[in-house]
Amino acid sequence: MADISNLGRFNGQKPLKEYVTPYKIVLLVLVREYRTFKDNSENSLADAVDAMQWIFTEEDRKDFMTMLISLLQAPDMELREVVLKVQEIQRPKYLEVFLKRLEYLATNGIMALMDYFKALSEMFEESEDQPGKFLVSKSSVIGLFIRRMGLAFDKLSFNMVTKLCQSYRRYFRAYNKDQENGDVPLELGLEASHKQQAQVYESDGGILGCNTYSQRQAEYFISQQVNLLHHNATEALPPPKLQSTVSQLLRSMPHLAEAHFLSYLNNLRVDEYCGAIHSLYHYFDRHALASVLTSAASKDEKLDECNKRFRYAALNLAALHYRFGHRKEALAALQEAIRMAHETNDNVCLQHALGWLYRLGEQYTANTADLMFRAVAKSEDLHLHYLASLGVQAFAQHNSVAAAEPASVFQCLVNSDILNCQHSMVDLMATSFAQKSALWSLYGNRQMSSLTSQLLLNLASSDGGVYHTGEAESLGLCNLATMHAEQGMYDMAFEIISYVKQKFPKPSQHATVWSICEQKIMFDQAVHCGNWQVAMETVNNISAIDSKEGEYRKAVLLKEKGQVEDAFQILHSFLVERKKKLESCSADLYSRVLLALGELYCQTDNPSAAIPHILECVSVAKSHHMLLTLIMAKMHLAFIQFTMNMPAQALRMIEEDLVTVLTHGSVYNKARTQYLYAKCKVAAATQEKDTYQKKTARMSAVLLMNTVIDNLVSIQAHWRTKDAVYYQARLCHELGYTAERNKFALQFRQLDQKYPTVNSLAINVL
Repeated sequence: MADISNLGRFNGQKPLKEYVTPYKIVLLVLVREYRTFKDNSENSLADAVDAMQWIFTEEDRKDFMTMLISLLQAPDMELREVVLKVQEIQRPKYLEVFLKRLEYLATNGIMALMDYFKALSEMFEESEDQPGKFLVSKSSVIGLFIRRMGLAFDKLSFNMVTKLCQSYRRYFRAYNKDQENGDVPLELGLEASHKQQAQVYESDGGILGCNTYSQRQAEYFISQQVNLLHHNATEALPPPKLQSTVSQLLRSMPHLAEAHFLSYLNNLRVDEYCGAIHSLYHYFDRHALASVLTSAASKDEKLDECNKRFRYAALNLAALHYRFGHRKEALAALQEAIRMAHETNDNVCLQHALGWLYRLGEQYTANTADLMFRAVAKSEDLHLHYLASLGVQAFAQHNSVAAAEPASVFQCLVNSDILNCQHSMVDLMATSFAQKSALWSLYGNRQMSSLTSQLLLNLASSDGGVYHTGEAESLGLCNLATMHAEQGMYDMAFEIISYVKQKFPKPSQHATVWSICEQKIMFDQAVHCGNWQVAMETVNNISAIDSKEGEYRKAVLLKEKGQVEDAFQILHSFLVERKKKLESCSADLYSRVLLALGELYCQTDNPSAAIPHILECVSVAKSHHMLLTLIMAKMHLAFIQFTMNMPAQALRMIEEDLVTVLTHGSVYNKARTQYLYAKCKVAAATQEKDTYQKKTARMSAVLLMNTVIDNLVSIQAHWRTKDAVYYQARLCHELGYTAERNKFALQFRQLDQKYPTVNSLAINVL
């Protein structure tokens, strides 16, 4: 979330004031000695024995210029750090010349320093060998830096030059002291040198104490960090270090309003409400005041500019409150922004406000759809392409929840993709892929969901050298982790989760995505294994992030443990809330609740009571186009038919959708569907009089049960495995396969000793 108004140097800002520091003297020496070294090496190349040590190759020159640009943009650093960077060029002769010049300036005092600054003008002279070509262009980055430093030095009084010379000596001696102390670890050495440099600057009476960042360096640093926070927060400085740097900037440059905005974004990273709102207020207060005080415009123009700041301040405040779940406060701030935008006819602000209005209003209603449609149309008229694409994606999400046809939903996302490609909106490209993946998963096509997630992760998302990494990438990785877990590959799933943790560490705003994904995987694994303690811990963790999902998982856990009454109570509370419309419940969650209720009734030998809930699940799944959920509901109906002694009808229902389950279902769903299929085949053949047909059905079931057992073992579903092994032993006994029967009987005994049956009701389900 970024400020919608201009972030950067506002119009009419005071001219930037430059300071000469020991670090900048080192950079001047770095540039001038490079020029001198290059000239001397060309003149004495024939006489040099070790000529290669004196020559800068094209690769060396490129590395040197890249290093120099990074040093110019960086804040003041200790000499030891600069030397380490120069050493990377691997030209020891140049390093030797460079250090000798630094030592000369530190040893010979004020006159040497003044003479050196006077000699800098020689770098702008015309080359003797190439008339019309200058050694350093005055308009180049390096040329501008040299000229600024020359002007800043000329403005210093003799007393200030003396203090600068003393500071430079201490700065150089700190490096010599490090060399005398030997090989100090780099981290410790840098930390100590920074402390020493801070003490040196404080002792200089304030001349250098507030200028470890110049104004230009501060602006570059802020724009760089804001860009990283927007595109790839993991590449930005860690939150504590960034906040410390911002505080340092504000101490030295209190007028720098943009530093407050950077502090605001940094606080949002770690969900720090007080710090975020404090920084937001300070940013807009100072920005509005500065624009009024420094602008040369008329009084009316100043007032319009000030009102514009207040409008966007209210809009950002609404976004902040929404981020922390304060819907009433967000709506109040949004109404204030809309009122001020109407007064000045600010259509751009109104469009942003309209985008937030349908987020804060009642979701998934006809009124919301109308707001979205108008917002998209007006955004296109105003050429606000980002808002238009974002609105189209929100409209697609609305349609998917409102049970629109999948084709129309995907067509909306295609329209968004066209806008994203036309205007290179990389973050919205990633969001579009994430939405497509979620939609394919909702519609039951897990293979397409996996493919779309992989396309998302392979998206060329570089924007200005920064690769976009945000919520969409986190969702894509977590989706792949979930799919690996569903296929029984828990180790690979947790490897993916571990990688996501590294990309989005705990303070990150996207940490909740992998947190709930990890807990869901751990819950499924624990329930399959019968590890109730771990399952209960994961339920509590899920409830802290998503209370509804946590309640559903708790009911599933109680069902598996055999605590039927408590499970019934929780699941029925979902139905009551749904009827009273107290809280919104997604179609996916509601269908899972209905299936869990159906399983509970089957566990308690009351399958007829489960039928209404299963049929309602079928209705919900059909209306929302949730194919896999619909098929699993039909499998539950087939199981009820099987328990009511109608295996032939159940067999026909299973055969209709068995291929889809095997294609898109999880290993657990595949295993229990194939298990039911084997039971139905045997039961249907038993009702026949043909002995050969009975034997053929049992032999086919034995082969199928081998696959079922392998699948159940892969997901560590021990109780289900034990039940399947028992059934396999019974089949072998009926076929007269004594050796195979004994093998499966022994396997059952070993499993029963290791995992004794706790809940006998659990086996009476699909």
